[in-house]
Parts: sequence; structure tokens; C-alpha cells
Amino acid sequence: MNLTGEIRFLVFLLCATMSFSSSSQNRVAAQQTISDLCTEDMAGRGYILSGEKKAADYISSRFKSIGLKPATQNYHQFFTISVNTIIKTEVKQEGRLLVTGEEYVIAPESGSVNINGPLFYVTEKMLNKNAVVKKVKRAIERGFIPVIDQYNTDNIEAQNTIEEIKNSVTGAALIFLKDKLTWSVGRAQSKNGEVWILSSAFNRMAKRISITIESKFIEQYTTQNVYGYVAGTDYPDSFIIFCGHYDHLGKMGNATFYGANDNASGISLLLDMATYFVHNPQKYSIAFIAFGAEEAGLLGSLHYVKNPIVALSKTKFVFNMDLMGTGELGATIVNGSVYPKAFATLTKINTANGYLPKIKSRGKAANSDHYFFSEMGVPSFFMYLMGDYQHYHTPADNAKNLVLGEYYDKSFLLIRDFIHSFSSIQ
Repeated sequence: MNLTGEIRFLVFLLCATMSFSSSSQNRVAAQQTISDLCTEDMAGRGYILSGEKKAADYISSRFKSIGLKPATQNYHQFFTISVNTIIKTEVKQEGRLLVTGEEYVIAPESGSVNINGPLFYVTEKMLNKNAVVKKVKRAIERGFIPVIDQYNTDNIEAQNTIEEIKNSVTGAALIFLKDKLTWSVGRAQSKNGEVWILSSAFNRMAKRISITIESKFIEQYTTQNVYGYVAGTDYPDSFIIFCGHYDHLGKMGNATFYGANDNASGISLLLDMATYFVHNPQKYSIAFIAFGAEEAGLLGSLHYVKNPIVALSKTKFVFNMDLMGTGELGATIVNGSVYPKAFATLTKINTANGYLPKIKSRGKAANSDHYFFSEMGVPSFFMYLMGDYQHYHTPADNAKNLVLGEYYDKSFLLIRDFIHSFSSIQ
């Protein structure tokens, strides 16, 4: 850690120490946690420059300073994944360098290419014709770069044609025009290079484009979950779990996907909860798990459920927190309709105290780390806050743009009160 990082960490410890005995959270410290997790040194908490490892080490050091007990020697639960990384990228159209992450992204499973060539435009109407696959393949053989225009994603015939094109060529560069850009983590590598360009940023009068993509597929990448706990006063062998994922998308060339709301915000609240419950233990033990590899397909929580540190039969409830930076439009509880009694308790607390504008119930969804717990029969909620913050899976989801407000505080109080109520009635 550099000197600046050490100073930030000391500032945090001072703020956290002041709030140890408080019944509330520490929004200033939480905002600093988001900033710390979104530094360039964390590299988007992905799989380039050891970003996710640095984030895991940061969280484990925070667990230790808060006073959580480790279940392993160093709070870490290791596992391996396969992941595709985009090391370098450059897209230049008629001499103009497009902005990485803003005007274009590289498809998560893209292979490497280095090509400068003329453009071959493919419309949706062409995708509905059988002959287009041969035409595109011949164009690629002659050095052209296909540009697939926007098409209706419900058009199954067009989608099948695109898959046939991809499967018929190797080492080609393919361009897809999009009306919106979001990125994700690739778990495999394709045999072609693929660029997604924002339609509004693409010069349709251009005749040529140059594309450089350097990708690296890592078949056995070691990552980790981070686990700590507070022992219960009455039933230390039975657990409530708080969780949230700490990983994000990492870097794509020179673009960093910081993941402030997704999910540095959830980790900030997790650490706030840990600080509170260390000094206010419940009759059940409370575990705090920062999951890795959520963005790669919920792989960290899947590994945990298959290799639980605490037996699933001893896990009373799981509360997963993801996208916790807003709240002016209320919150959604995934699995709210699956566990109506627990949801009724949560809404009753919210109504009595006026914490959030509304709480919406959803059914099952495989969209965050609660999923595999509930699939194994463990009662689980996934809470996310709703608001006007629009940045998702783009570099703009950063610490500068995400400013925590009163609903961060009220979310803490709502969840805190729910755990108090849960512990008292079980």
C-alpha cells in the first residue's frame, strides 16, 4: 500500500472507531470505502493486475481491524475459475481513435486480432437471407471487416445467422453496432475478435477501420471469497449470513470499470454491518462474506454453497446486498414473495420507521449471490436499492459519480432492525 493509501486507511480507522458503539452507520467511512475500492490500483477489481486479489486483501484487513474472527488462517476461501481478459485494445475509424468503454467495448469472450481493412455492411434485412453467410465469409477472405447493424433481438432468424457467421470463420474481426453499451466478464474465448460500437459514435460514411485486440484466456485463475464472523451469544453454532460481492469487471485495455455501485456500495454496507454487530452481538452467530467472481456467473457463492464453511443446515438466513448506493425510489427484495413471512417483517419495520419510500417484492431470480443458497433451501433475500443513478457496467460507475445519501443510512437501519427482529422471534 502506498503512503496515500495508508493515510486513507488511517482516516477510515479513525472514523470507524468513532462509530463502534453507535446504533447507526458511518456514511463518511462508507464513502471512503467506495473510493478505496475504486482506485486505479484496484484495477476494477477484475483479473488484470491482480485487481480482485488487492480488493480481497483490503477487505480481509478491514475484517481484522473491525474484529471479525476468521474461519481460516487469513479470512480467504480460495477457488479457481476460467476467465478471458482483454489486455490491449485500440479501435480507429478513418484516423479517429474511439474512446474505450464509452464509444465501444470488446465482447467479453473476444479473441485477439490485429487488422486494418475496408468495411462490409450487413443490415437486418440481409441477416434474414440464407445467402448472407457465404457473402460475409467471402468478404472476410478478401480482407473486409463486417459491420452488423442493429437488429431486433427477438429476430431468431437473424440471431441464428449471426451464430452461423461466427462459426464459419476464424481469426476475423466482427463489428456490432449497439444503441447502448454494457460489459461483462468472459469465461471462454472465441476464435474471432468482436467489437461492440455505440451506433451514435460510429461514422457510417467511413470506408475503413483498424482494430487491435490482445486478449488472454486464463484457464485456472485462483481467486477467493473473504469470510469473517461474530460469535453468537446463545447459539454460536447457528448463523445468519450477510454477503455481497466485491469483484467487478476489471480493465479492458486502458479503460477501468470501477464498480462503485456494483458493488463497492454493498461491501461498504457489509463492513458497516460488521462494525455494528461486533459490538452488538446477537444470539446467533453472524457471518460476513465478500464473494468473488459474482460477475463471472455467481461462481464465488456457488463454490461456497458446494463447500460451506458453515453447514447450510445451520444457516438461518442469508441477506445479500448488491447495488446499495441510491434508494430514493425505494428497494427491491428478490425472494420477497418466496419468503412472505420474512418480507412482511421487513415491510412492517420499514412502514413503522419510514426508512425507504417503498419496498417492492420480487420472486426468484438468479441475479446475485443469494441464488444458490435459496436453491439449496436456505431462506435468502437479495436487496438492491432503486434510484436515478443510471451507471451500470460502464466506467462511469465510479466513486466520483456515486455519492451516498440518506437512504444509505436508512437502509442500514432497516436491515439492522430486521436482524434484531429476526433474532428475537426465532
